[in-house]
Amino acid sequence: MFSQEFTEAPWVVLLLIGNYIFMLMIFFIQRKVGMKNHRYDERYYHVNNRAKGRTWDIMLVIMLIAWPIVIIFDGISFAFFLLTALYMLHCLIFGIVVAYYQRKE
Repeated sequence: MFSQEFTEAPWVVLLLIGNYIFMLMIFFIQRKVGMKNHRYDERYYHVNNRAKGRTWDIMLVIMLIAWPIVIIFDGISFAFFLLTALYMLHCLIFGIVVAYYQRKE
């Protein structure tokens, strides 16, 4: 059920979880310092919202390019279904956010 790499070195997952916790702590520290220095003004939110929107657009294109590559080299396997689930989740989140902001205006 698990991959060969995972069964040989399951402690790697603990390192990943530790890394995520460390990154979360750094995020909150950086956020607290930024709030004290008034870094989060209207321009900051405008630039970041536009950047996030473009990132989602680019990610959609990357996923659509990766789909046939996964099929060619890996076949219809777990990677294909994972990529399909990520694509569906991407579209679902996009639809929910659009509906939310349409209703808000």
